[in-house]
Amino acid sequence: MLDSIYRGYPIGSFIFWKTTRKLPRTRSVGSIPFEGHDISEGTEISYVLDGQQRIASLFAAVKGAAIDTERYRFLFDLRRKKFIVPQMRSEDTEELLKGDRERLLISIEEIFTNNRAAYRQICRQYGENEEYAGTLDTLYDRFVSYRFSVIQVIDQEPQGDEERSEGVRQVVRMFSRINETGRKLSVVAKMVARCWGEGFDLREALDEFYSRKELDAIREETFLQAASAILNYRKSRSRDILERTNIRKLEAEWDGIVESFYLAVEFVKTKLKVNNLDYLPFDVILVPLTYLFHNQHALNNEQTQQVEKWFWRACLSNRYDSTVESRTEEDCIAFDEMLEGKKPKFAFLIDWDALRNNLINQRYNLRNAFVKTVLALYSYADPQNLLDGRGVSFTGLFSGYYKHNLHHIFPQAYLRDNEARQREFFDSIVNIMFIPAITNNEIRDKAPGAYFSALANANEDFADILQHHYIPSLSQSGLLENDFLRFLDFRADQLVKAFRVRTGIGSRSEGLFSSDPATPISLLETRIRTFLHNTLKEETPESYWKEFVPPDIQEAVNKKMQDEMKRHPYGRDEFNRDEVRIQFLDIMDYSKVILSNWQLFGVSFGSKGEVEKHFLAFKNYRNPVKHGRSLNEVDKRNGEAAVLWLENILREIQ
Repeated sequence: MLDSIYRGYPIGSFIFWKTTRKLPRTRSVGSIPFEGHDISEGTEISYVLDGQQRIASLFAAVKGAAIDTERYRFLFDLRRKKFIVPQMRSEDTEELLKGDRERLLISIEEIFTNNRAAYRQICRQYGENEEYAGTLDTLYDRFVSYRFSVIQVIDQEPQGDEERSEGVRQVVRMFSRINETGRKLSVVAKMVARCWGEGFDLREALDEFYSRKELDAIREETFLQAASAILNYRKSRSRDILERTNIRKLEAEWDGIVESFYLAVEFVKTKLKVNNLDYLPFDVILVPLTYLFHNQHALNNEQTQQVEKWFWRACLSNRYDSTVESRTEEDCIAFDEMLEGKKPKFAFLIDWDALRNNLINQRYNLRNAFVKTVLALYSYADPQNLLDGRGVSFTGLFSGYYKHNLHHIFPQAYLRDNEARQREFFDSIVNIMFIPAITNNEIRDKAPGAYFSALANANEDFADILQHHYIPSLSQSGLLENDFLRFLDFRADQLVKAFRVRTGIGSRSEGLFSSDPATPISLLETRIRTFLHNTLKEETPESYWKEFVPPDIQEAVNKKMQDEMKRHPYGRDEFNRDEVRIQFLDIMDYSKVILSNWQLFGVSFGSKGEVEKHFLAFKNYRNPVKHGRSLNEVDKRNGEAAVLWLENILREIQ
């Protein structure tokens, strides 16, 4: 930035909010303290909307402000005509200035002296060299005469608390939009700004929350999604976080939300035995768990088993790889049903037929969710040290010395030395196990047949230890014969069996249709409603109901809502929201909304005839299943095909 000013380049506009309001939270610029706390009522103040970092940098350069408690000297090299920024090592001003003169350096602070005459006095100390004298003059002129672009946003005098609060929200929205044009602000940054504008220091609260080091692997956005799911009717999209969250309610319930999040983490660590959150496949999986524990702090045995099945199915199906917010909402709904005494089956799609080969072909990579799912399964078995059967520590597992706890069963060096043909399998996740780093170092590049034989001979409990690594039979594993491919096949089979036990389901078709056909139907309906709502909501910032929903459907929904309000007269305001109204649509209503707004949905669904055919088949399948009536084979086959067709359409859209 200093170089740009020297060259006369623009450095962007500074945008200030000029107002008489005194905000409840303020921040210093660099280490220059904000001195507006004692300003009298009605005095005009300028708050920085855009350019705070640039202003802090200029303060640091011109006024000697500290940056992150460190002080720097901003110097211009007269010979090279460029800036250098050494950290300040001495407080002796005379010593520093003497060194500057000797090395033909001048500080930015000295450029901004009281007047040009004083600056001339400084310049004489650099000798009579005309080139340096000319450079010093140019430097002064360009900095002192540089024209900064400043935009003032003038605030209107607020009338009452409501207008005052709305004015702050508008400025926060302006701040967010301004910054979208540069480095895109995260949801967290926008929410911090909004909360700050309404008197709640979210940044400070988050920093305190993350003082537990084990949470470093969890994104701040995930925590805000969990808070939104609790406060905003299970909704956790960015729009819900930023626009629907009541800041006063967030502040009031913060401690309870934090406690629920901690309970979710403890469940993951103790019940699911994911001992290190670094290998939690998806941190967003904590969102529905936090929602669950906010509604009920302790689970009974049956509920615990249900949640365990949900976790493993969600991870193995890669459920949270995309469309995260809609799926967290679905799972929150399922958890509500569970707490009501129902038994959701969580019939997520898992390709059991391909799982064995996928395991063998999957290279170890800690950024991969499938790898983390397998590591979570390894952790669930309570892995033990091959030498003495002691448990493996998971502290600091993926950093420094401890990363060697992840051991190649067939050491890479051994495989390379023996010119194994299948080099692509060296790093297969099937070839990885948890053992202490010190044991790993002892094994090094030994042949598996050698070190497994020695360990088995030295420890009569060795067979039991291997059970904790999914190697139930040493003699059948191929390890003693150093048969790498046979071992991969053997252990992959064990892992598939273990996943079947953890998920509690069999084949893909059984999981999807046979075990509980009502569950995939409910999930699909939720996805269709969510897709329709999100698509229509994007078309208008206001309600889409009257413009995009056919009148006959509006009339039918109004009657249903009137009946509902008679039974439940409380919460009437909820029925004015589109996301609540759309829940009263029937199956064929979805089809009508799509067909009547074909300009919005045609690209996704392709053919009106296919839409009508599949929604009719879905209805003929759904209604008997939901109401416990008999279902003939033709409607069953057509209905299952319709479910898969709609699932594929939604997946492509997402």
